[in-house]
Amino acid sequence: MSAERLAPAVRDLLRSEIAAARGREVSFVARADANGLIVEARVVARGTVDAVLALPGIAVRGELLLHNHPSGVLEPSGADLSVAARLHDDGVGFGIVDNDVTDCYVVVECPRPRATTRLDPIDVAALLATSGPVARALGGGANSFEDRPSQRDMAAYVADLYNDGGVGLLEAGTGVGKSFAYLVPALVWARENGERTVVSTNTINLQEQLVGKDLPILARALGTGDHSPTFALLKGWRNYVCLARLEQAREQGDSLFEDERRAELDALAAWAGRTSDGSLADLTDEPTADVWDAVAAESDLCTRLKCPHFDRCFLFQARRRAAEADVVVVNHHLLASDLAVRMASDNWQEAAVLPPYRRLVLDEAHHLEDVAAMHLGAQVSLLGVQRLLSRLEKNGRGLLPTLRSILFGRDDLLSAASRDIVQQGLADALAAARRAADDVFTRLTRRLDGEPGPAPVLRLRDEFLSDAVWEEGLRVGLDNLLLAFSRLSEGVATIADRLALDDPSERRAQLLGELRGVGRRLDAAAAGLTATLRPPPGGPAAVRWVERRGRKTPNVTLAAVPLDLAPILKDNLFDRIETVVLTSATLAAGGDFSFLEERLGLDLPPTRIKVREIHASPFDFPSQCVFGIPTDLPEPRDDEAGHGAAVARVLVELAHASDGGMFVLFTSHAALRRAAEAVRDAIGGRWPLFVQGEGQRDHLLRRFREAGSGILLGTDSFWEGVDVPGRALRVLILAKLPFKVPTEPLTAARLERLEARGLNGFAHYLVPNAALKLKQGFGRLIRSRVDVGAVVLLDRRVVTKRYGAMILDGLPPATRVVGDWGDVLGACEDFFARHGIGEEARAVEEGRGR
Repeated sequence: MSAERLAPAVRDLLRSEIAAARGREVSFVARADANGLIVEARVVARGTVDAVLALPGIAVRGELLLHNHPSGVLEPSGADLSVAARLHDDGVGFGIVDNDVTDCYVVVECPRPRATTRLDPIDVAALLATSGPVARALGGGANSFEDRPSQRDMAAYVADLYNDGGVGLLEAGTGVGKSFAYLVPALVWARENGERTVVSTNTINLQEQLVGKDLPILARALGTGDHSPTFALLKGWRNYVCLARLEQAREQGDSLFEDERRAELDALAAWAGRTSDGSLADLTDEPTADVWDAVAAESDLCTRLKCPHFDRCFLFQARRRAAEADVVVVNHHLLASDLAVRMASDNWQEAAVLPPYRRLVLDEAHHLEDVAAMHLGAQVSLLGVQRLLSRLEKNGRGLLPTLRSILFGRDDLLSAASRDIVQQGLADALAAARRAADDVFTRLTRRLDGEPGPAPVLRLRDEFLSDAVWEEGLRVGLDNLLLAFSRLSEGVATIADRLALDDPSERRAQLLGELRGVGRRLDAAAAGLTATLRPPPGGPAAVRWVERRGRKTPNVTLAAVPLDLAPILKDNLFDRIETVVLTSATLAAGGDFSFLEERLGLDLPPTRIKVREIHASPFDFPSQCVFGIPTDLPEPRDDEAGHGAAVARVLVELAHASDGGMFVLFTSHAALRRAAEAVRDAIGGRWPLFVQGEGQRDHLLRRFREAGSGILLGTDSFWEGVDVPGRALRVLILAKLPFKVPTEPLTAARLERLEARGLNGFAHYLVPNAALKLKQGFGRLIRSRVDVGAVVLLDRRVVTKRYGAMILDGLPPATRVVGDWGDVLGACEDFFARHGIGEEARAVEEGRGR
């Protein structure tokens, strides 16, 4: 076939790249126009063509893989035919050119874009009916099928969104079964159209439910002789161990780590030899931070195809599985990282952090704004800077001592010059960086000492540039730190370039990757310091702050995040993805989606929203749950101490009535700790007390479930993503309305932005946000049709303030009791008696009374 099939610009590009590779094999991905003329091409790999198959998501349906035969013979080899067959299965063509690009042989044509097969929403919903395949797959037993009409309704809406594109807001109350409602259409769409769906969640618990339980059931239910549904869980790079870095760390153990850490490396190596997953979640004991820093997979350190461990690489195995899967499960952090990379590189078609995708489900979608804010901004911390500098040298170990040992004894001029840079230039710059970092963060710490609270936060407004701290030494300290970072980065780059010329071996490539990675991170840290402390004028609006957190190891952190994410998310996510399903048990505040739409930019014209639906919980809340609101307790804002004492008293009295089995949820760690101390003696050894911060979250939950009558005190992370069905949880106390702290920098900036638009920030942001959070907390109690229990909200503002009605409107329709605490307690006791809750406790109390 003539090379006339190639546009002139494409022929020139191919010829130039092949010449640059000195005539060796180069692989390209090309795109043809409607007439079959190849009009675009890009280099994807150098080396034998079969290496291309190791790169996940390298080409998409309708594209063509081209490579050259240096011999000039265009007859496809056995390897060519194998590659062509694999690519054909993915809808990718395959062709061969000679080195001069005068001839072109297309082995497999690009398949014509096939017509989309639309889903029948009624047929999709029927898959979830009592006579459907999902019911048959579930059968009887603990996971037996439950008929859920609202689940089928939601699945039909999702099917419509796959057919017609657009954005759907689908709230699904507890018990709807939302995961099956969106996974079934996603899997059917993949079967019919060969197109993947990315499902993004906020919590690990939901990820584990999807991959460990829901998707395996649906794969069995929906599999056919022609198609077996596939799925994959993809985590961020640093979740996986890098075999090359692990090998290097062990080889250089004497210069990198002390004896205790070397033993930990040996244990990690033994684990790496037997694990099939290679991720942190598969480790019994979490490794120390400095050891994991030395062995974790890092995008900027990875040598990819050049790595001798590439075939066994845990991360790329996961990426290959994801590239081939019908459904890819990720978390919001990874999704936001992918978005940041695509925005920075203007890459909307190829693989980035994630494979390319056109269908997206955002579960726990109400968290997207806050997660995206952190990934699209900059952060620098004291501990992060110290850890980065320690990678270069700490107590005589690190990359610089390793370089000294490599260069020692060499007598060539280049090595001598490099040795001088290491021993003098880099050593001096490292010492200067440490001094300057200590100076900068010490001054920021002192400045924070003037701010209130145990975890002080200082918002960095424009006027911060005239703060006295600059003249007291911050200006000189920051200049010195940025200069030291620059000297280190340039010195490390120079050494790496020289060593690359001297020794191009694979093993040396890993060390060079480490050096260059440290250099890039030094540059990123410098950019973060500048963006937070001294941003250039005229940039996009950002919220900047410095804070100190941590009791055991205080850490000072600087952050700068975009103020207005709405247009960023609309332009770069919602307008680019064909189908986006947003779902959660809490999307609508008081039955209205406008709050979330405004926060995420979904209301900006032209809107792509096709559907807004609330699928109510199928549970019988009036008979399953009593909801008490005492009105005679002190208000938390007016009398914090009195309210705290009332919380402790209510906790103890309700524990006696229900015989434990309680969650008590707080909005601050300080209030939680005060309550724990107040009730610890009162409940004695009668009911096990589990306090957040006195054990790992999952461990506390497991012990609570096993105890059957425990009392668990938790804050933010226990308000959602926690599932304790059955009698182990029968009482839920919500200490106060979960308003965001209005002085927290990001919240304060968002409130100011609303006020500048003439809107009331409290009504338009704080109240709807609290309504969603309260609904999440309320949802911890009733998790199945047989669960019963009491929810008690110890904040009378929900019935005394005008905004309370909107908050209450969004809650499940439990039997509501409003009045004095004695009346609420009596109603709870009557409810417990009807349902056999706390019978043993009452028998004990009555025995004592006699």
